[in-house]
Amino acid sequence: MSSSRKGKINTVAILGAGPAASTLASLLARSGLRVAMFHRPKQAPLIVGESLVPAIIPMLQEIGVEDEVRSYSTLKPGATFNLSDDVNFTFFFNQLTGRTARYAYNVPRDRFDETLLAAAKREGATVFEMPAGVERVAGSERVHLNADTLTATKDFFGGQPDLIVDATGRVRLLPNLLGIASTEGRRKDVALFAHVDQTVIEHEGHVHTTRLDHGWSWRIPLPGRVSLGMVLGHEHAQRSGATKEERYDNLLQQDSMLKKVATGAKRITPVMEYTNYQLVSSRMVGDGWALVGDTAGFIDPVFSSGLFLGMNGAFMLAAALLDGTPDAMKRYEREVIHHLETWHEIVDYFYNGRLFTCFKVGQMLSDTLLVKLMFPHMNKHLGRIFSGAASTSPYSVGLLRFAMKYGLKDEDPKGLAIR
Repeated sequence: MSSSRKGKINTVAILGAGPAASTLASLLARSGLRVAMFHRPKQAPLIVGESLVPAIIPMLQEIGVEDEVRSYSTLKPGATFNLSDDVNFTFFFNQLTGRTARYAYNVPRDRFDETLLAAAKREGATVFEMPAGVERVAGSERVHLNADTLTATKDFFGGQPDLIVDATGRVRLLPNLLGIASTEGRRKDVALFAHVDQTVIEHEGHVHTTRLDHGWSWRIPLPGRVSLGMVLGHEHAQRSGATKEERYDNLLQQDSMLKKVATGAKRITPVMEYTNYQLVSSRMVGDGWALVGDTAGFIDPVFSSGLFLGMNGAFMLAAALLDGTPDAMKRYEREVIHHLETWHEIVDYFYNGRLFTCFKVGQMLSDTLLVKLMFPHMNKHLGRIFSGAASTSPYSVGLLRFAMKYGLKDEDPKGLAIR
C-alpha cells in the first residue's frame, strides 16, 4: 500500500466487464489503483442497449474512445416518436443548447463493450477471464473473494481487495448474496428484440419509438441492419406464441403498426427476451463493497438512458472512491438512487400518455402568444429527456413536473398511453 493513499482504497475487484465495469476500471487504474476485473466473456448473440444519448459523448471523450466508436457506429442525430397515425414527434439533437453534445451514436454492442474493455486494459486494469467466487463473511455484511479465486489471481491484490464492486448487471450477485432489498417499478413487461434486415426509417440515424396495438417498439438503425425490439405486457406476450421466436415473428406480422413500419422485414438473428427490469436496489454501498450500473438499478429501454446511467454511475463511483471518505460513498448512493427514481418518473409519464400529450398540446397552441413565449424555454428543458441528461438538472425535472400537471389543457392522456 502506498503511503500517499494510506487508509484509502488501493485495490479493487470488479465483478463483470460491461460498460459500467470497464468505465470504472479505466478511471481507477488511470488514477493509480490496482484494479482487476473478473469477466467471463458473454455468449449472448445480442445485448440490449444499442443506442447512445448525447450525454454519454463527454464520457467517451474522457475515456479516449470516441473516434473508435464512431468508426463502426451509425451517427444518431435525433429521435422520432410515432404515437398514432396523426401524432408524431421528431427531436433533433442539434437544437440542444448549453454544453450538451448535439449528436450521439447507435452502436453494435459487442464492439462497443470490447472497445471499453480494451481501454480499461490500456489504462492498466487486469482482466481475469473467470467468474469470481464471492463469499459473505460470517456475522457481517462484508464479502470477500474465496480461496480458489485468490489462488487463481496469484495473489494479485496482496490479500483480499480493499473493495469489491458488483457490476454483474441483472445477475445481481452481491444483492442476492447479502439479501439487499429492491424497489420494483409498476411495469411488468417483456422485451423481445432481434436484428432485421430493414425497416422504414423516417429520419436517417434516428431511433424510432412506435406505439403498438399493445406496448411499444423501437427501431435502431445500425450498420447494415436494424435493431427492432418490442416491449409489451407479459400476458399479451404469452398469447402471441409458445417460444420467444414465435412471439417475435407473430407480432411482427400481426401488429397493425409493425405491419406498416416493418413490412417485408426479415429477422437475421436469434430473438432475445428480457423480463426483469424496472428495479432499484435500496442500498448501493456497504462495508467493503459497492454496486454500479444495472446491478444498482435499471429502468426501461425507452429513451435509451440505460448505458448513460450505468456509465455515469461509474464516473460518480470513481470520484467517491478516489475521495475515499464514507461521506463520499453515501453521496454516490444518494445520487444514483435519485437519478434512477427520476428516470422511473419520466418513464411513467411516457407510459401513461402525459408526456406526449403535453407536447401535442404545445403543438396545438403553437400560434398563441403565451405558447410562443414559453415553448422555446420548455422545449429546451424537456428536450433534455432525449439527450439523456434530464435527471441531472433539478430545474429541468421541476419544469417537467409542472408541465405534466398543468400542461395538458383538457386533453385526456389516455389517448396516447401505452396499452
